[in-house]
Amino acid sequence: MNKIPDETYIKRCFELAVKGEGYVSPNPLVGAVIVKEDKIISEGWHEKYGMPHAEALAIRNAKEDLTGSTLYCNLEPCCHTNKQTPPCVPLIIKSGIKRVVISNIDPNPAVDGKGLEKLKSAGITVEYGIKEEDGKYLNRFFFKFIKKHIPYVTLKVAQSYDGRIAAKEGERTQISGELSRLFVHKQRAKFDAVLVGARTVNIDDPLLNVRFIEGRNPIKIILDGNLNVNLNARIFSKEKEKTWIVTSYLSDREKKNYLMKLGIKLFELSSDKDGRIDLKLILKKLAGEKIVSLFVEGGREIFTQFYNEKLFDEIIILKSPILLPGGVKAFESFNEKELKLTNVEKLGDDEKFTFINPIWIT
Repeated sequence: MNKIPDETYIKRCFELAVKGEGYVSPNPLVGAVIVKEDKIISEGWHEKYGMPHAEALAIRNAKEDLTGSTLYCNLEPCCHTNKQTPPCVPLIIKSGIKRVVISNIDPNPAVDGKGLEKLKSAGITVEYGIKEEDGKYLNRFFFKFIKKHIPYVTLKVAQSYDGRIAAKEGERTQISGELSRLFVHKQRAKFDAVLVGARTVNIDDPLLNVRFIEGRNPIKIILDGNLNVNLNARIFSKEKEKTWIVTSYLSDREKKNYLMKLGIKLFELSSDKDGRIDLKLILKKLAGEKIVSLFVEGGREIFTQFYNEKLFDEIIILKSPILLPGGVKAFESFNEKELKLTNVEKLGDDEKFTFINPIWIT
């Protein structure tokens, strides 16, 4: 009888880990599988921030003796106590597990190989690097946040076949098909926050929440240096959904007071004479609020600023088979050759193109 390869069990860890998307941030996505005599005897995944980790759940869920078993996990088990849940390494050692196989070492300085060393010191066989690149992509939000101390940024651009996001300046234009819109709602549920400019709010009047599927609503962030946002916009009508506005110190104080009475959280940052705020400063501020991932939905000026300053990790372009000659371009300039195309997928009549910024590839 052929032994099932380690890669198969690590793939199962990935499948379990994604069940926590949208709920575990700022923690990583983690799945765990316990195998004994070539049979899975227990599984677990990190379900929600503040709840037990995947390894702890897999050990707790086991219905039989774990002595001599193998634990598979996509990320190194934690060994530190500076968090809401107990460390997993002592539980593993105590359980009788004799082999641990992982995909990625945890880049968090509080872990970063220390968990594996403690397991080795306890006489447990340790192997790592199994499907390592796949593991990095799965936890790209977490890895970026830990290493760069700013959120992972994805630009989502819905455009016509000729690269336009609107038929004319200042006009709302429906471009994407139904499957593309459903995809966007699924993405919102995965990200901590979604960001747009005040101009997009005033023209498109979006809700920016999650509909049509079950999922967590992201925090809605409006970038509005001069505080020009329409106070009657629908985005302010959902009292239970968090909305933040990033604006300048010099913007309208009366308007600020009104927004704060609505429960809107304001971040006042320094800006240039045109009210433009440094994106790096914004990203650092959001990281301080434990925003690990940011989904940017427009508009043109916002896309262009993130693109020109290379402050994005991914660009997702949803291209529809319509033409809008003379319409508003998504970017002032855009060069696909600077990016790495990683995926092309059909969404009904639309096509989805995913590009990665090579600067941030880990």
